[in-house]
Amino acid sequence: MKKLYPVFALVGFCWLVYGVNNLICHNYFSQYGIIPRTKSGLPGIFCAPFLHASFPHLLANTIPLLVLGSIIAWRSTAAFVWITIGGTLLGGTLTWLAARNACHIGASGLIFCYFGYILAFAWFQRTVLNILLAVVCIFLYGGALWGLSPLQTGVSWEGHAAGLFAGVTLAAVGNVRKAQK
Repeated sequence: MKKLYPVFALVGFCWLVYGVNNLICHNYFSQYGIIPRTKSGLPGIFCAPFLHASFPHLLANTIPLLVLGSIIAWRSTAAFVWITIGGTLLGGTLTWLAARNACHIGASGLIFCYFGYILAFAWFQRTVLNILLAVVCIFLYGGALWGLSPLQTGVSWEGHAAGLFAGVTLAAVGNVRKAQK
């Protein structure tokens, strides 16, 4: 159970930020999302995963963060921390570089990072357990891939794609590092 503490801390921090931002500060901090290609949008790379536009938005991100994050943390707490930080930085930077002009907030980029990592990890480390976990993730969250469609309004499909790319990249880098040892 201790392995899951960082996952609970991450989700708890999202809820804390939501409470402070939406209930006390009247959405003041939402301006610190990722605003592509602007100097003022750079802090959003770090802040966006913790900012949510509404309670349904936060709730929609909570369960996948818990489930996918727990799958990763169950293997290794250090890997969870590394993937969370790396996914936030790489996915956020790609969103800042390539997304349309809007304020991109929410943890869904990180969710797509976890999803991509779990699938790519199964590809690189083909064990029965890894493949089974990837299949379960596809079954549970495969429909989320619709979030990569630019046809949806009010959804940062660019952040989703950047997060997915970050997760696959982090799995590939981790696999190369493992192979070099």
